[in-house]
Amino acid sequence: MNTQRIKVLLAAIDNGSLTKAGQICGYTQSAVTQMMHAMEEETGFPLLIKNNKGVEATQEMKMLMPTMRQIINLEEKLEQEKAGILGIHKGTIRIGSFVSTSVNWIPQVLEYFSENHPEVEFRIEECGHEEMLQGLNDGTLDIALMSDPQNPAIEFIPVTEDPLMVVFTDRYGIGSYDYVPVDVLKEYPFIMTYRTYDIDPHLVFEKAGFMPEVRYYSKDDLAVLSMVQRGLGLAILPELTLEEFPGNYEARMLEPEAYRTLGIGIRSMREAGPLSRAVISYIRENIR
Repeated sequence: MNTQRIKVLLAAIDNGSLTKAGQICGYTQSAVTQMMHAMEEETGFPLLIKNNKGVEATQEMKMLMPTMRQIINLEEKLEQEKAGILGIHKGTIRIGSFVSTSVNWIPQVLEYFSENHPEVEFRIEECGHEEMLQGLNDGTLDIALMSDPQNPAIEFIPVTEDPLMVVFTDRYGIGSYDYVPVDVLKEYPFIMTYRTYDIDPHLVFEKAGFMPEVRYYSKDDLAVLSMVQRGLGLAILPELTLEEFPGNYEARMLEPEAYRTLGIGIRSMREAGPLSRAVISYIRENIR
């Protein structure tokens, strides 16, 4: 089976669109349609079905997808290893990232590789905790910049300890604390990131043995921070997010102190290609 056709097919499924797949892979929509017809003739059953928004995988195709992703990942690894033998880094790397690491870490990584290895293509996907785990497991992500997943299926390389901060406005009168006792937070309304997106604030309350009144949920740290600044509630956010987005709010550390261990997730270092290893090595040595 032609690997280029597989790439286009997976791009169509991942983006829900044949047009988008063509744009990503460099083909016209008619060429993409012809490729899909050829693959269906080769397999003997439909691979895509149309819906109101575009296309999605058939049940039969869903059974093939893990193996197809393996084929594409192995082809990419082969190309990277060939380039590595020649002493150059080239290829494509797909990175899942929190907003905070996209803002603080990714630009430095891109700057280094664009200057030293311009043939490397980065595809950055901002996503949450569960999406990163799924992407690493199904092969749609090569690495993820994430907090410790505590998941035996994922290898995790710690990089830094990022304090979790209580964020609030003067409306709530807790600015007199140098460190805010967790138990005090029982009395205040909260804005939280969804647990599937960012598990660490939820672990703070699970450890404390209670859950505060949660008025609003969001999957975006910046949306949470904006609501805090409107006086809609308190939040627990990582210091890395707050460093880049000053505003009309105050922040304090917790008592007891709480941190998220931020680092790099990968399905298997043993199976990682040279490009993934190079990016991981750069982050470990240069990101603080």
